[in-house]
Formats: sequence, structure tokens, C-alpha cells
Amino acid sequence: MAGANKKNTRSTAKKPTIRILRHLARSGGTLISKCLGSMDGVVLISEIHPAVLNVTNPMWQAVEWFDLVSKKQMSRWKMVRGPRFEQFVWVCAQAAESRGETLVLRDWSHIDYYGHPFLKNPKMGSGLRDALEGSFEIVEACSVRHPIDQYMSFSKFPEIPQVDMDLFFDGNLAMAEYAVGCQDGNGFVRYEDLTRDPDTKLRELCGMLDLAFDPKYSERWASYTTVTGDVRKGHGRGAGDTEIRTLERKPMDEGLLERFRADERYQRACALLGYEP
Repeated sequence: MAGANKKNTRSTAKKPTIRILRHLARSGGTLISKCLGSMDGVVLISEIHPAVLNVTNPMWQAVEWFDLVSKKQMSRWKMVRGPRFEQFVWVCAQAAESRGETLVLRDWSHIDYYGHPFLKNPKMGSGLRDALEGSFEIVEACSVRHPIDQYMSFSKFPEIPQVDMDLFFDGNLAMAEYAVGCQDGNGFVRYEDLTRDPDTKLRELCGMLDLAFDPKYSERWASYTTVTGDVRKGHGRGAGDTEIRTLERKPMDEGLLERFRADERYQRACALLGYEP
């Protein structure tokens, strides 16, 4: 009987909480991550996805940037070919908590919705959530950008080749549907709104992620460097900026604009996120 009671206690024990921020490539995620990461008490690991850990190397971030994992522990892990993914996240979360900080995982959602060139046949879901929800309570939020502006930025980005347009429309719509359903329909902020009123929208985002909003982020975000993404000059119009500003849409070929407007997936994504098509 004692054994049965012990087993029941384990099965009903509360799982630790992990916070996840999701957004697609070229949708302002690096700026938002810099703002969140520079807030007091927040530790943000960037662009993490269990299918492609070798690309953004979150374990290196945990060791070299945030001191969440010691080099000695990393050496032990290498000897046994590393921990399971959820074990690595648990160690990082516990280390942050022991310092009075909160771990946030910036999901590399590109892998789930576009994949190219790192992963074929994206699943149009959340690989990070799938990997962690058995061990953690998930608290998540999304940030989004108008599909046209995201595509125009994406098409000029040197690091990742442009995806096929059908895949772009499929992935963009799937992410819009996920964002609208995230946190019971209140789990996303629009990048454009955030650039116009950063404090209000970042406060909302912190509320979605159950984080304490730190207004002094505004004094730190521009010099915050422990983040992946378009942080170097030349990687985007906003890279290297020291103030948060709204970017005007780049000139667009009329034929490309018509291609967007004629696509039902684009129209549906705009309607879900409250954008003018």
C-alpha cells in the first residue's frame, strides 16, 4: 500500500514550468529577444530546436554565455554522448532558478514551418513543445509580422535561402493558426505594434510568459549581444539600430503583390492576425 501511495504522489507531482517564445524568421524576433533577454532576471537561450541542435548550439550558449552548465559537466556529457534534450533543458532551468532567474527558450520556429535548408518536410507544429511537454508545464507566446514584410525581409537575408512560395504560404498560415490558438487565443503580439509602443507590448508579452516586466530593458537592449539572429550590420535594416523604430515596407514588384493577394492562405493568415491583406 505504501508503494502505491508513493507512486500516486509521483504521478500527480507538479511539473516544472518552462517558457517558450515562438516566431518565424525575419519577423522581428531578434529585436524582441534582445528586449526580453536584457530584462533583469531573464535568461534567454536563442533559436533552440531539438531537431537541429548543432546549428545554433544551445549547449554552447548555456556554457559560454549564461554559465548555466559548467564546462566540467559538458565534458561529462560528451563522454556519454550528451544528455537527453529534456534533461539539458531541466539542468538549465534549475541553474537559472537557483540564481533567482527565469529561463526562456526562444524556439527556432523556422524549422517547424519552413525547415529549408536544415530540415525537409516540416511538420507544421511545435517540435520544441512536443519534446518538452511530457516533462514540463509549457507557458508560451508568439510574435508575428505581416506576411509580406516577413517575405520581403526573408528574400534578402543572406544566411538562409528563400523557401518555395507554396511552402512559405503553408508555413505562414500554420504559424498564424498556432499563434491565434496559443494561450487560449491571447498569446501573440504583432511586431509592428511593438515597434510603435514597445513598453506596452513588451509588458503584454511578459504577462503571456508569466515574466516580471523590467522597464530598464530600454537602457540595455541595444548593447545586448548574447543572442542569435540578425545582430550584425548588413543583416537587416534594423540590425545595429540603437532605437526601436517602425520600418516602412520595401518596394514590391506588382506581380509578386498580386501573387500574394490571390492566395487564399495569405488572405486567411492576414485575417487571423488582424492585418490588412
